[in-house]
Formats: sequence, C-alpha cells, structure tokens
Amino acid sequence: MKIKKIICLLAIVFCFCIPVSAQPITVAGYGTTADEAERDALRNAVEQAVGTLVDSATLVQNNMLINDEIYTQSRGYITNYTVLSQKLTGDGMYEVTVNADVDTNPNSKLMSELTRLGIINRQLRDPKIAVVIPEYHIRARVPDPAGETAVINKLIEAGFSRITDISDTRYNLNKLSAITKEDMENIARSRNVDILIVGEAFSEGVGDVGKFLPSGSNTGIVSCKARLEAKIFIAKTGQIISAKGTYGTAADLTEYIAGKKALENAGEQMGDYIVEKLLNYGSSTRQNLEVVVAASDFNKINAINSAMQKIRGVESSMVTDYNNGKATLSVKYSGTPQTLFNQLNQAVNFNINLQSLSYNTLNITAY
Repeated sequence: MKIKKIICLLAIVFCFCIPVSAQPITVAGYGTTADEAERDALRNAVEQAVGTLVDSATLVQNNMLINDEIYTQSRGYITNYTVLSQKLTGDGMYEVTVNADVDTNPNSKLMSELTRLGIINRQLRDPKIAVVIPEYHIRARVPDPAGETAVINKLIEAGFSRITDISDTRYNLNKLSAITKEDMENIARSRNVDILIVGEAFSEGVGDVGKFLPSGSNTGIVSCKARLEAKIFIAKTGQIISAKGTYGTAADLTEYIAGKKALENAGEQMGDYIVEKLLNYGSSTRQNLEVVVAASDFNKINAINSAMQKIRGVESSMVTDYNNGKATLSVKYSGTPQTLFNQLNQAVNFNINLQSLSYNTLNITAY
C-alpha cells in the first residue's frame, strides 16, 4: 500500500514536470442575451482553432468565404463544451466563457469543409507516413520502442490512416544527425512513403525516488528520465518540415520499466507536436513542389520554367539542378502536383508526359 501511495504521489509530481501539448480552447463571447453570448463564444473557439490550422495569409485572402461557410456553422465542429462562467457586464452585455473541444483531426467535419472550400489541400491531409525512432537505455538498444509506438498512436488518434511499418530499417538507418537525402530517397522509393519521421530516444536511471521526497529515505522505486529527438521530412526531397526534442520522466519498481514509461511520455509529447505540425503543413495553401523534367533539349526546360512562372497559383519556379538531360525545378505552388501538371500541359506548345507524381513531387518528360 505504501509503495502504491508513493507511485501515485510521483505520478502527480511528474505530471507537473511534463508539458501538456493538447489543451481545450477557452474563450469568451458577448451578446445581448446569454444564449447569444454563448453562440459567440463557440464561434470564437472555432475561429481560434481554424487560426492554428490555416496560415494568416490564407485567412485574410479567404476571410469572407470562411466566415460564411465555417464560422456560421460553428456548433457543428465542436464535440463538447462547458460553460465556465456567465455574467452581465457594465454596458448591459452578457459575457459567457466556455471551454470547447473543436475536432480538428484530418478526417473531421471541419477539415473536410476546409478542404471542400479549397482552404486546405486534400492531398496533404492524409499522407503516407513512416516513423523510425530507435531507443536506447544507457546505450543499450531497447526492443519494441515505446516512444515510437506512442508517436504512431498519436498519429492514428488524430485521424492519419496511412501509417506504414518500416521497423526493419530501425537500426540500419544512419543516426539522426547523419541521415542523408539518399537514405530518405531509398525509403520513399522502396516503401512509397510521403512523410518520414526519424528520431532517436534515450533513457537513463536517476536513482531511488526517495531523494525527491521530504524524508530522503530509500523507497525501492526507481525513477528514470528520457529524451526523444525527431525530425519530420518530406521523404522524396529531404525537405525538413520541423524538428524538436521532448522529455519524459517516470518511476517504477524496476529501472527497465521506468525507462520505458519515461520514453513513452516523451513519445506522447512528440506525437502531439508532430500532429500539429503536419496539420499546419497540410493547411498551408502554398507548398514546395519538386518537379523533375527529362528533356534532351535544354530550351524545353527553360520553356517549362518560364511557363511555370505564369501559371496561376505559382509563386515562384526555378531550376535548381541539371544533369544528363534531367532538370530539377523547385516550385512554390498553391495546389496539387496533378493540377500543376494539367495547367502546365496547357501552357506549353510541345508534348509533355506525366511519368509519376506523389505527395509533393512531379516527374515529367518533354519531347
């Protein structure tokens, strides 16, 4: 019984040490009646959620559309809410504060509506994702990594449905600090992966938990700390979407189990962070696309690059590499690779063939 109490106490202590990345939205609303103020608060909650999903430039550009199609239907995007307070202000208006849960997973009604309206790119909502995060406890490999599993579970909970298992590469890839574009291209090509999440996780014991208690006496319970580092890559190009490190702590009767729990805690925090970054990336209207053009005549490549720059939705296009009749163009475009190809096909006065396309790459042949 004493051990259980100590573990419960430590769980409470560790909760304060571990940051919570997913918070309900708390906002206030105003109106001439309490009901009107409550509706205004719910609208403000949805507006705040959309603000985390869509970049500011897109919000300004589509303000009227989002207002008419999304904010007027705010209640339908909220899964649950609680009224925290209600009061009458000095100017005779009601103020209602709510705590609301807005469903923003990739397959939610809100995300579907933002996609239907063209605010969010459908192709970027649910990419094919692979997660590789090997774990070590005091330099010893840990089988069945808890941090990696926690990240995958967070992705699945958020609605990402195309998670692919590449665990056989876990200890064959170069370390996070030395991973190469070739490593990622090999995985992208062999496993048809769009997003590659690569990381490393480490845990170590920090001693008996008694030293954290007022008495300072030994309890027989071991505490551990963990750190997990990860980067999110566009697999086919090596572009880094984001990178972060998270920490976790835990306690148990054995150092091994405590270490696994600490790694799991760090993984859950990383999973929340990755979900947010992927949702934000998918909601940006302008994406960096890589267009590979095979053409024996360099004049055709120049013509394609010039045509790209005139296509509606293209912010910029430049040739970044040319070798043996194959050029790579970096294109910033508001749309999908398929749409870009269709527009390009109409813009040039010679034949081009689509060889392949994926998450953010386009391979064509000009002749």
